[in-house]
Parts: sequence; structure tokens; C-alpha cells
Amino acid sequence: MKLLSLIDTTSFKLMTLYLGLFLLSFLAIGITVYLLTTHTLKQQLKNTIETEATLLKAEYDSSGLAELKKEIGEAGVSVSHTLREYGVVNQHGELIAGNFGDFKPLAGWQIIRRGTESINYDEAPPNLYVRVIALPNAMWLAVGQDGDYIQEAGEAIIQAFIWGLALVIFLGAGGGLYLSHTFLRKIQRITQSTQAIIAGDLQHRLPVAKNRDELDKLAVLLNRMLDKIGVLIDNVQQVSNDIAHDLRTPISHLQFRLEDAVKRDLSAAQYKERIAFAIEEVDGILNTFSALLRISQIESGSRRSGFKTVNLSEIVLAVIDALCPVAEEQGKTISADIDPDVKLTGDKELLTQLAFNLLENAITHTPENTQIKLSLHSSGTQAEFIVADSGSGIAEEHRQKVFQRFYRLEQSRTTPGNGLGLSIVAAIVELHGAKIVLADNHPGLNIVIHFCNDPVMAQ
Repeated sequence: MKLLSLIDTTSFKLMTLYLGLFLLSFLAIGITVYLLTTHTLKQQLKNTIETEATLLKAEYDSSGLAELKKEIGEAGVSVSHTLREYGVVNQHGELIAGNFGDFKPLAGWQIIRRGTESINYDEAPPNLYVRVIALPNAMWLAVGQDGDYIQEAGEAIIQAFIWGLALVIFLGAGGGLYLSHTFLRKIQRITQSTQAIIAGDLQHRLPVAKNRDELDKLAVLLNRMLDKIGVLIDNVQQVSNDIAHDLRTPISHLQFRLEDAVKRDLSAAQYKERIAFAIEEVDGILNTFSALLRISQIESGSRRSGFKTVNLSEIVLAVIDALCPVAEEQGKTISADIDPDVKLTGDKELLTQLAFNLLENAITHTPENTQIKLSLHSSGTQAEFIVADSGSGIAEEHRQKVFQRFYRLEQSRTTPGNGLGLSIVAAIVELHGAKIVLADNHPGLNIVIHFCNDPVMAQ
């Protein structure tokens, strides 16, 4: 994998940005630590020297020069390990006490920097922080102490931060290259999988790692999308086959009747009979295509933009009133248990067709003396619509297949219909975010639809 490819990745660029910000922060912290440390050490050193010089001046004020000399001698011996120096000079600059006299006769703080060529490091430091105090009789007292350890501490801090910066740069760049390499490797696997899918392997799916990072989560969603596309493609293939199979028979009948009418010398009444049959067959074919187009329109989701609050109770009662005479003609009874004013957000026309198709199926595909019951109940935002009958029911292995286009339990296909009624119902249920369940009614079939009256569906 080329280095330029790694550097061009988004992960490496983000790593570089964050590494730069971290280095700036690290540098700011280093400067702050350096300044605070050196300042604190200098202040501590000055406080120590100030205290010592004040005590010596107090000794001079109380006991005189002789006692001051004695005190300086004793102090020089006791603190020799700190490289502290003392000196007392007179008005002529002559050293009269201590071992240090090369300071200026000015009260305050002085830093004496001695040349390395004239200094024995075993005896005296090259840099002294000196506190000078004026004494009576035009004399000057100086107390000095080595300050090189402050500079050494600062240099140690600088060196530590330089090594820290180097380590951060090394680890940051290494980590960035590693993350970029991992990122590119995942992208390559996704690219290879995508190319395989484009080449025609529709069962291929994008790889998903166990750690499930952002790319893996995206791959999961894309795999779900591919699964959905696969189902749609299978449906298209199934619909194509079913259309060819279901329309073949009526078109063949139509062709046979028309050819027979052309070959034979028929009367006007017989020609009219043949034409009426042809029109009937064409109407059936057109109804099939209309149902397919309606399913496609529903599945597109375009109708959702026109959702409004509708009264499902009124819709169901209207459908019952319309089909009740048909059921009575066939010796079947319809009963209803409908809660009043069950309202939900949806498409009134489609919900009417849903109830109509379910009740019509219950009437058409059940034997005489069947009891059909419609129930509608609501609880909070939930509504439950049930169509139950006491007919022969549907075997469990067929319950999901009946929602497929053109699927019919009656293989002989002598019963009127095109096998699209429940397909339209399934599309309407999905459009409204509902769920449909087929269950055994002991005996018969129990169709249950669960609606969730979610206002978001109206948007």
C-alpha cells in the first residue's frame, strides 16, 4: 500500500490536525512548566539568601563587627556544601570579613557571573545570586549562593520536553499510518465486494468486522439495503413469471375464440357472443394490470404525503354495509364489534380498499353458512382490526405466501380473481406502518392488523 495513499486518507489528515493541536498544547505546557519551575527556584533561593543576610545584619547591629566576622566564619563552614559565600567590605572596597568581595557597593540584588578561566569549580560557583545590604560606617554586607542548579533544572525540563515531543511525534505519526492503513484496508474490501456485486454476484455482501466501527455500521446498513434490493429483484422475477403464467390462459382463450370466429361463418348473434367474451377476457387482463400498477403506486410511498386523520370505524361499517347483501346471497352471515370513532393517520381510500379486500376474500373463499366477524378496538395510540371467519382457513405453510403476487391456494384457478387482493392489503399495511398476522381461528382464518396511530406518519 503506497505511502501517498495513506497520507491522502481522511483519518491521516484528522490525525495530523489533532497531532498538531496536541503538540502546540504540549509546547505551551512545557514553556509554562519551565517558567514556573525556574521562577519558583529563584524565589526560594532569594528567600534563603534574604533570611541569611537579615540575620547577619541583625548580628552586626547587636554585637558589632567582631561578632559579625565570627558569625560569617562559622556560617561559611556550616554551609560550605551549598557553595554560599559571604563578604564585608569597607568604604574603600577592601574585604574585611568573609571570602567574597567582588560585588558592587549597591543595596539590592546582584547576579555575579565569573569567568570560567579564573574559577576553580571545586571552591566557588561561576554564578552567584547576591544580596547586598548597607551597614553603618560605610560598610557593605554581601551574601551570595550558587544559582547554577536553577539553570540546570531548566535545561533538564527543556530536554525532557524535547524527548517528549519526539516521542509524541513518533507515536502520533505511527498511529496515524496504522489507522490509515486499517481504514484503507477496509475500504479496499468494501470496494472489492462492491465490484463483485456490480459484476452480478447479487448474493455477495460487504464484510463486517466484530468491533463494529463506523464503517462496519455503514456496511451493515448497506447489506440490509442489498437484502431489500434482492427481495425486490426476486419479486420482480416472480411477478414476471406469474404475469406470464396467469395471463397466458386468458390470452390463449381470447386468441382461440377470435381465430375460431374468423374461420367459421357465424351469424350476427354468434359474432356478438364472441365479441362479448373477448371484451370480458380483456377486462380481466386490464384489471390484473390495474391491480399491479396500484400495488406499485402504494409501495412507492407517494401516497404517504397525503395522509390525514381518518375515522376507521366509519370506513369499516361502510364496507360491511356494502358487502352484507353479497354475503347474504351466498348464505353467509356478517357480525361486527366496532368501537366508535377509532381514528388514525392514513389514506382513507386505501384503508377502505384494505377493509373491502379482506371482507371480500372472507366471503369469496369460504363455504356456505360461514360466520364472518369483523372487530375494531383501540387502546391509546394502538388500534386492532380483525377479520375472522369459520371457513376452512389457511395452512400455516401458506400464510406468508398468500401475500405474494398471483399466489392462489386454488391451483385450478376456477374461482374468480387474480391473486392480487392480499398483495394489495400487504402493501397498504406496510405503507401505514402497521403489522398483519394470519392465525388459526379454530376453525377458519383470523386476520389481525395492528395499527399504531403515530402522528409522524402524517408528515
